[in-house]
Amino acid sequence: MKKLLACVLAAFAIAAVSIAVPASAAADGPAAGVAKKGGKKKNKKVFTVCKHGCKYKTLTKAAKKVKKKNSTIKVKPGKYVEGVIFDGHKYDGLTIKGTKSDASKVILEGKNAKSPDGLAQNAIETINVNDVTLKNMTAQNYASNGFFVRSDKEVGPSEKGDCNNPVMDNLVASHNRGYGLFFFGCAGGKMINSTGYGHGDSGFYVGATPEQNKPKTTLLKNDYAYENVLGYSGTNSKYIKITDSYFYNNGAGVVPNTLDSEPYEPTGDSVLQNSFVFWNNFNYYLPNSGVETVSNGLGEIGGATLNYPTGIGVVLFGADGWTIKNNEIFGNFKWGTALFSDPFNCEGESGPDCTPGDDAMSQNNQIINNKNGRGGTDVNAIDFWSDGSGGGNCFSGNTSNTNDGSTPDHSAAFFYPTCPAPAPPTSGTGGPGGDVYQVGELVGYTTATPPQNMQCTWSEHAHPAFQDFEPNEVEPGPVCP
Repeated sequence: MKKLLACVLAAFAIAAVSIAVPASAAADGPAAGVAKKGGKKKNKKVFTVCKHGCKYKTLTKAAKKVKKKNSTIKVKPGKYVEGVIFDGHKYDGLTIKGTKSDASKVILEGKNAKSPDGLAQNAIETINVNDVTLKNMTAQNYASNGFFVRSDKEVGPSEKGDCNNPVMDNLVASHNRGYGLFFFGCAGGKMINSTGYGHGDSGFYVGATPEQNKPKTTLLKNDYAYENVLGYSGTNSKYIKITDSYFYNNGAGVVPNTLDSEPYEPTGDSVLQNSFVFWNNFNYYLPNSGVETVSNGLGEIGGATLNYPTGIGVVLFGADGWTIKNNEIFGNFKWGTALFSDPFNCEGESGPDCTPGDDAMSQNNQIINNKNGRGGTDVNAIDFWSDGSGGGNCFSGNTSNTNDGSTPDHSAAFFYPTCPAPAPPTSGTGGPGGDVYQVGELVGYTTATPPQNMQCTWSEHAHPAFQDFEPNEVEPGPVCP
């Protein structure tokens, strides 16, 4: 059971300055000066890319000419079949932006795209670049990700990292194999006013946030994620603020998680607020879904295949100190919000990199003042589900409060205490192991065979109209026993 649990739980893991000159001359000219101390000006380089009439017809060619920090690449409308990589601090302060506010006017196309490393894995990738801004573009059909900003170095809490304050603004990422908008190993930054859909993992991903003595908040605001395996995923993400956003029609909506596979565990010290998490019943396992999970299962144990779950709004997996507050969570056919731990945190592996312990324990999370079920018109099958592990998790002020109830070993108050939560063992086990009955329910659900048959245990109903959104119900559905 312990090995099976470890594998199951591991499944929840994968501005600019312009000048008025003719287009042909703007490709490599100085921008308007920026005043410095003493009245002197520092010139910034602006490179203009367009299909016809510009010096640079691709982003790749413009990138080769960027030699100074704080440069800008302006991209005029068109489709660009390429992938671009910017590596190193000489690109600090780089801005890449479409010249139109409509992100669909500049399309970075991944089909048949090449990059300096061969097949283009990402539309735009930056490595160890600070203060990069990506704006007003669409990335679609890439082999790995849409927009990918990362560091390849680990730093201590008092050290300055190599991926600080990235900004992704008004971007669209569609049907890339893994992720849409992706920060890895970065401190601070923003993903705002953007959309991610059709991904084999998540539309928005913030992973491996370095520990910081003076934390910088990473802001996600006014974002839309739909028809992904996961709407938001954040392995070992910290200091996150997700607000005023929409996560709907995904397999699962918002999934912060802790895994040994990436540095800086656990995920924690973050908030999801003032957002809508609804209709996350996208059964991507069905043939007509148009999306395939990157995991394709996690292997077999005892003849049972372990798969990513579906039908869930918010999942806190090994989270320490997340606050879920003032959200509307409704129409999720399995669970509205679920909490659980991984007592092994080994991803089915062994050796020095597999370190059992409480670093993947669900603890100190607050679920407060959320509105569940739209006043009873579009309910979650169950609002709250917990495996009973950890301690300090609490639930208060939520409108509608259905839960998975008690088990032969524990009362409902043990799983869903009010805030502040009593100390274990009154509420929670105090360790990463949970209630055996609840764990068994999770195992049974994620080993449904075939995986699309998870839908067979949903509590389904018709959704009343909500704004301009439409539920995605993949047809035909599963053949249930």
